[in-house]
Amino acid sequence: MTETAAEVAKDILLELVVLGAEADLEPAEIQSTIRYMNRYMTMIAADGLELGYTKVTSLSDPITIADGAIMGMIKNVALMLAPQYGAVVTADLMLAAREGMSAMENLGIEVAPSSLPCTLPIGSGNEWGGFNTQKFYPCDSDTVLTENNQSIFLEEDTI
Repeated sequence: MTETAAEVAKDILLELVVLGAEADLEPAEIQSTIRYMNRYMTMIAADGLELGYTKVTSLSDPITIADGAIMGMIKNVALMLAPQYGAVVTADLMLAAREGMSAMENLGIEVAPSSLPCTLPIGSGNEWGGFNTQKFYPCDSDTVLTENNQSIFLEEDTI
């Protein structure tokens, strides 16, 4: 289910108790909330947390992030808007914002697999054992390098 900017903006203002459950959104509140949504999502994207957010320009625009990240966006944007509305930030809102950020990080950050260095000491699982001295994780220095036009390259067919 794709949520619209109007639904998310209303939820953000409900978090701050600025808007009653049955009240209509005021144009100034709408524009302010949309600006803060765009600013917040741009800020976290600049920090390397790319969730696929598309800038919102109207209330009918869909929110393009994963469903699991929407609650984190709502809670964190509400925190940003709280001083503007003179709203009291509760401990529950702070905790929900922190948990929401954690969920967004889980969705937006991919951890690349790491490889163990060839310099692991004996006994750490880096050698086959016995008389075989072949290492599980060979060093790059074990390959033969050649110079070509003042650049160093690996020779072909070297392992």
